[in-house]
Amino acid sequence: MNNEQVWAGLDLGLRRTHVCVVDSEGVVVHEEDCETGLHAIGSALNAFPMVSLGLVAVEAGSDTHIVRKLRCAGYPVAIFEARKASRFLAVRRNKTDASDARGLADLARIGRNTISQVYLKSPDCERLRGTVVMRKRVVLLRVIAEGVLRSRLRLHGQVLKRARGASGARPQVEAILTQIKADEAIDLSAELGPLLDLSDSLTAYLKQLNSEIEARAKSNEVCRLLMEVAGVGPVCAVSFYTAIEDPSRFARVSDVAAYLGLVPRRYQSGEVSRTHGITKNGSKLTRTHLVTAAMVFARHGPDCALKEWYAALSERVGSKRARVALARKLAIVLLSMWKNNAHFEPYPTARLPELSIAS
Repeated sequence: MNNEQVWAGLDLGLRRTHVCVVDSEGVVVHEEDCETGLHAIGSALNAFPMVSLGLVAVEAGSDTHIVRKLRCAGYPVAIFEARKASRFLAVRRNKTDASDARGLADLARIGRNTISQVYLKSPDCERLRGTVVMRKRVVLLRVIAEGVLRSRLRLHGQVLKRARGASGARPQVEAILTQIKADEAIDLSAELGPLLDLSDSLTAYLKQLNSEIEARAKSNEVCRLLMEVAGVGPVCAVSFYTAIEDPSRFARVSDVAAYLGLVPRRYQSGEVSRTHGITKNGSKLTRTHLVTAAMVFARHGPDCALKEWYAALSERVGSKRARVALARKLAIVLLSMWKNNAHFEPYPTARLPELSIAS
């Protein structure tokens, strides 16, 4: 086998992986369906010298542990952003594992400089990120459970207020159920009891996750630094840290705003030029945490240049758009502090980059 450069695409599945290798002209030189494992995939690629492999393409969302093993074995694996890669793959009439693998091989060959590649985080960072994601889902489940309770009680003219104590909604719900039983002779305990138990379990688990995230934030030097900014609590700090992990990936600190989808979309064609809302690319979870931190900073942050800037901007464009712009600027401030290992300065001597405004 000569050393002509070839390009490979892997359509990774939980149990099976389809491998496709194309030459520099896009002609398929090898196809194989194998088990999803380092040995099996390596055997499928071993027909080609390692030096001839230009790139091995996989789609984001695939099993990261396989990607790590392949990289450790020396294979030049690139992870492409799923949203953009799917558009590249959609040009094919039929969607099959074989066609996806062929499309990924072509993506490695001709689109590697066009489609964004995804940074592969370390296992520890992924696990910590998973805890933050799990917290979000537990919060949503608790909101759904309490929403069902609230809607059922509303049928009987009762209002379930938002639970703030450590005991959750149980004392309030039990009191309402007792009142309904006394007034209407209807016992809803058997119907709503399991749902109340679920709400209590989710509340307890959420408390455990919050404690775990807080402990990790306090033990992490970077997170402790980020939490010096008003409004940036343990959850936001850990979310930002796990979304970035390596600040050297950004040549300019202002690039983090685009990475997190906090910059305006632009449409320009001929003499038409429009600025739309933010792109909303990147992590929605971290973007939400930053906007929440901006809300807290705007209300309770100390007097500083950033707060004065927000107040002036809010008068011009409204609080909603200004809040998003403040979240964008907070992301830049946090990354700048991280890269320079610098503390938050209320009135910095160096001027921050100017930011365009969008809703």
